[in-house]
Amino acid sequence: MSLDRETLRQHLMASFRVEADERLGVLADGLANWREATASDASIESLFREVHSLKGAARAVGLAQIAQLCHAWESLLGAVRAGTLELTPERVELCRYALRVVQQLHTGQAAEVHEQQRLIDDLEAAACGAPVNLPERPAPLPPAPQEPGTVRVATRRLDALLFQSETLLQHKLEAQAHARRLGEHVLTFDPQRGRRLLAGGSLKRLRESVQALPEANRDAFRALLDYLDWSQAQMDRLHFAASHLEKAGKHLAQGLAQLSETLAGELQSALLLAGSSLLEGLPAMVQDLASQAGKRVALQVRGASLQVDKRILDELRTPLTHLLRNAVDHGLETSGQRAAGGKSEVGQLQVELLQESADRFELRVRDDGRGLAIAQLKSKAVAAGLLTEEQAEALADAEAGKLIFASGLSTSALITDLSGRGLGMAIVQEAVERIGGRIELETSPGQGTCIHLHLPLSLSTFRAVIVRNAERIFAVPALAVERCLRLPAGAVKNLENRPSLVVQEQVLPVWSLADVLGLGDQLRGEGHLTLLLLKVRGERFVLLVEELLGDQEITVKSLGRQLLRVRNLLGATVLGDGQLVPILHPGDLYRSALAATASVFAETTQDSQAQRAQRLLIAEDSFTSRGLLKAILEGAGYQVATANDGLEAWNALKQGPFDLLVSDVEMPRMDGFSLTSRIRADRELATLPVVLVTALHSAEDRARGLEAGANAYLVKSGFEQDSLLDAIRRLI
Repeated sequence: MSLDRETLRQHLMASFRVEADERLGVLADGLANWREATASDASIESLFREVHSLKGAARAVGLAQIAQLCHAWESLLGAVRAGTLELTPERVELCRYALRVVQQLHTGQAAEVHEQQRLIDDLEAAACGAPVNLPERPAPLPPAPQEPGTVRVATRRLDALLFQSETLLQHKLEAQAHARRLGEHVLTFDPQRGRRLLAGGSLKRLRESVQALPEANRDAFRALLDYLDWSQAQMDRLHFAASHLEKAGKHLAQGLAQLSETLAGELQSALLLAGSSLLEGLPAMVQDLASQAGKRVALQVRGASLQVDKRILDELRTPLTHLLRNAVDHGLETSGQRAAGGKSEVGQLQVELLQESADRFELRVRDDGRGLAIAQLKSKAVAAGLLTEEQAEALADAEAGKLIFASGLSTSALITDLSGRGLGMAIVQEAVERIGGRIELETSPGQGTCIHLHLPLSLSTFRAVIVRNAERIFAVPALAVERCLRLPAGAVKNLENRPSLVVQEQVLPVWSLADVLGLGDQLRGEGHLTLLLLKVRGERFVLLVEELLGDQEITVKSLGRQLLRVRNLLGATVLGDGQLVPILHPGDLYRSALAATASVFAETTQDSQAQRAQRLLIAEDSFTSRGLLKAILEGAGYQVATANDGLEAWNALKQGPFDLLVSDVEMPRMDGFSLTSRIRADRELATLPVVLVTALHSAEDRARGLEAGANAYLVKSGFEQDSLLDAIRRLI
């Protein structure tokens, strides 16, 4: 048989492409680390071997240009390896330039012959100790190398096998459900079998008394007794068959469970890759970005051996690229700026993978740069219409930091090819939420920023809380659910015209799931309420559902290309009974809740309170304290209105009747002392009871409150709910 040389050449080229991708990736990362760190003997030896092997592979497939370049490059590395040459920053940059040209040739881009020959001459001269002649124009970067498309077999085949294993998992759940129903079916025979034993003596006596019956009725009675005997025998056969079916069903369910778990485990193991595969090419990218930005950066990687589902790593490549770009462009300062601030001239950038639990891990990206410009973020948010000036001024720094995730919001003064469009962090947040993760942010002015991505180790299954609402079943990812609550209807109060619940001294908004999803089915706030406390993007809120059905591990099914992104839906799952259940998207639920109108159930809760006669006014500039006071007083049966400061309280008192005022002292526009004095000077309000609740605890402050005309003075540091209610009861 003649040798098909063309087929052989194609096989060799395919093998070379895979090998070259791997070796070029190792070279890129190794040289990137050399740029800001001292090269060790082991790293020099490793890169020398990679270049040598790449040269041999290129020669084997007839790629002479790459082979010649690698030969000259090998000479330079060989001299450094032998100790005859020092590895200066200029020689490192020359090696990086050679790597770019080899990458360019490997990806099929044309290279000018005279430039390639000049590089070969420069490498050979540098190997002999001549001064390094760096090219004026850097070689163009080839397209970013893609992650290899195979693990041990083609990735698409592994994905197909994994899909089949998930289908098998669904069959396992269905078999378990059938086995449970068969067991319940067998139990239905027990009452009848018990009655049969008790009736055995009665049937015997009936048979003995047949002869005593009139002859015309004997045959009919014997036929009835024969039918009873046949029915009992038939019931025994059915019971025997049902028992065997139950045992067979249990055996089948156990077998499917074992097979499903084994297959899923093996496939998951095949799809698990070291975190280092996510980081391939990123050290080189960071150094290229640093060069473009005129900065010096050292990238440190930790925990790269952590095993993670390949599909998770695929989804994280783009977010991680955006995070590193932002860190280099926004976070880290130039060498001059860092030196002026007393820092090392080389910026430190760290990527770390940490395992949090059996099914969760954290990807942490930290820099020691300037930190987030909070004031600038607020200003940009106001200019973009995301916040009013008052809201921006009142926003805490920790909350303001989250503005970087708003689409279109950027603190960059100039749009460049690195950043400035305000889309990068929004893309990061969307990608992380899509795979069931969440983001946390830490920043300190002048010290740097740390982004925490909390993520699942696998995409296939996760635990979910199953709820029922208006005859519809939904699954909520358990990661977003902090607590499941069952409380009396009176626990939900109408605070700031918003149904709210006080949990651990924090006032949380409450929405009905029916309102959020627009189902049109209102739940009345009667009896006890079933509530889910959720935390999304650092925000906590409460959802009212009709019934909690429990939690279980579910298999996530995609909605398909036609329904790639449906608001409020993360995907779907099939329960063991075959019921298709939507999986709700926690982030979308929060956004939809903010846009939803107030729920009817809050009105019902409000109307269920018995005491309505006594009307109180709270004057407090702190939203949290105001909400807490309102919850306490409404819980005690009072009708409560609120004011943000003393002047607003004064206007409210002049417009409507109140039985008592509860006021803070330190407030803008008009403080509590001035408000009390004005009340006492007014003919209509002079007798209104006033209770001051304040953090001012000195004897002078107490005396001033009494001089102003306050009826009670309670200090917040020693404040107790009973003290306030007791004071109010004594005054009205």
